[in-house]
Amino acid sequence: MIAALLLASCAPATPTEEKPSPSTEEKPAPKTEEKPAAPAEEKPAKAEMVTLKLTKTDGTVVQKTVEKPKYGGVLTMTRGADPVIFDEAFGGQHLAWTLHFTNEGMVDGNWAKGPAGTGEASWLYFMFPPPHLQAGYLAESWEIVQPDTIIWHIRKGVHFHNKPPVNGREMTADDVVFSLKRLLETPTSYNFKVYPKADFWDSITATDKWTVVCKIKPGKLGIMFEKLGDFSMIVPPEPIQKFGDMQDPKNGFGTGPFMLTDYVRGSSITFVRNPNYWMKDPLIPENKLPYLDGVKLLIVPDTSTRMAALRTGKIDHLGGWGQAIMWEDAASLLKTNPELQYLEYYGGGVPAIQWRVDKPELPFCKLEVRRALSMAIDRKELIDTYYGGKAELLGYPIGPIPEFMDMYTPIDKLPQSARELFEYNPDKAKQLLAEAGYPNGFKAEIICVQGHVDLLSIAKAYWAKIGVDLSLDVKEAGVFTSMQVGHTYKQAVIHGDMVCTMPYSLFYEHVRSVYNGGQINDARINQAYDDMATAYFDEAKKRQIMKDLSVYIIDQAYHTYFPGPYHFTIWQPWLKGYHGEFLVGYGHYTHFPYFVWLDQDLKEEMIGHR
Repeated sequence: MIAALLLASCAPATPTEEKPSPSTEEKPAPKTEEKPAAPAEEKPAKAEMVTLKLTKTDGTVVQKTVEKPKYGGVLTMTRGADPVIFDEAFGGQHLAWTLHFTNEGMVDGNWAKGPAGTGEASWLYFMFPPPHLQAGYLAESWEIVQPDTIIWHIRKGVHFHNKPPVNGREMTADDVVFSLKRLLETPTSYNFKVYPKADFWDSITATDKWTVVCKIKPGKLGIMFEKLGDFSMIVPPEPIQKFGDMQDPKNGFGTGPFMLTDYVRGSSITFVRNPNYWMKDPLIPENKLPYLDGVKLLIVPDTSTRMAALRTGKIDHLGGWGQAIMWEDAASLLKTNPELQYLEYYGGGVPAIQWRVDKPELPFCKLEVRRALSMAIDRKELIDTYYGGKAELLGYPIGPIPEFMDMYTPIDKLPQSARELFEYNPDKAKQLLAEAGYPNGFKAEIICVQGHVDLLSIAKAYWAKIGVDLSLDVKEAGVFTSMQVGHTYKQAVIHGDMVCTMPYSLFYEHVRSVYNGGQINDARINQAYDDMATAYFDEAKKRQIMKDLSVYIIDQAYHTYFPGPYHFTIWQPWLKGYHGEFLVGYGHYTHFPYFVWLDQDLKEEMIGHR
């Protein structure tokens, strides 16, 4: 319904037959300043400015002048699909993403260290922030006591949302203990499945009203600091005791800046400002957050409908998790609406096929077969055509992102055996198949969703040239996810976005990970995981282990990687205090509404209404 309404009211301003050229001349340069276009007939009122003096981690003082934020307005955005769950205990944060508006954890990224402040972080990528970029949220401070203890000092004066049965009471250490243990002990929880007590932790207790002590298994202190600090939301026990869980959106409670007040499946999700939110603006400490009166999320699966809504000012922001803007759509939007603000950046992940290597009867157990499948893909042709020149040839296991360049090994620095995997060589691919016992090729099957079909059809054509007959088993999204996580497919699965920004977790290679689609059980990888966990707080050592391991993972060809695409985030000029940030911390996909504001006067000048 919402898609139909938006299509009716948001007709695209560009002819459908006009296609942007993929030439480099049309590649827009990233913008770092907001330059709203003023109506020609009058000059806009002069904005009130504020001078910020910020200190970087190395002690350098950064001075910048910004517009003084204003309160009010509802930020309108879209999501491509409904939330899968509303209670983190029934999956994980990536499925219960409304919690990022309403709930908080112990630690998160420091907004003041990003583009809005000192510029030490990009806040574009799914990663746990290193120590110098962290900020205490529900924990005011913490202590890491080697070898096995985390002590959280709980922030005072933080209140849950003011509605029955919690009624806005103050959050305490008992709530933290309840929440952390619930996620670790509930069988349906992601934390329970991946971090079992026998292997990862001993106890979590409140020693007083404002202190929580976590006892951790040897070698697991670092990984549990991440999971308990930034990947576990805090909730009160009252709604769980009364309703059993928080799967019904109206039964959700948190400490965050917004409260979920309305959900219409397939249509919209409405959040309103929490008037009793505890945080102050880290850039302008006298200002109470949030600036927005609320957030409105429209559920719009269709990309063209979302673009039409942005063109006509129906929404304020487009891009990010699950609805990344690719080069063709970005070029079209910026051609018809040059006033739009945007950021172009490496997306931080690659589409990849995960071959099952746990079944000896399958051809993928042989390294020669996996190498042949990689060499049969012409990635440079894919970049020039399918990606319009806007993709990286090598984007995994470490991607070319600012935070990881010291760990990234470019293709020309890889050993020859790894480098040739990215070189198109169908003749050698046939030779390798013959050496592996498949001179005439073989048949292969892969499960996917409709959105993967175009890319996989190209791969199918490449592999047909070396005798590999690929069949696509297209599944509905829910069925696909269930089979992917449960590893119930026969031969292979495509992962639409294997992120390169959480390398230490080895999501797609470690034997215990639910995202290990190939069911890899490699002694070297498993040992490196343990070594990085042990060296967690030795940043230099941990990074060197991962740098070396990434070359090994590439060389083993466990996955067939496609090029890693560039993404665009595009927003209206009246969305202020914003520079394209998206992930401020570990998985907080929509964290920026905490801090941004709307220039409603400018919006009215440009489109006639607030």
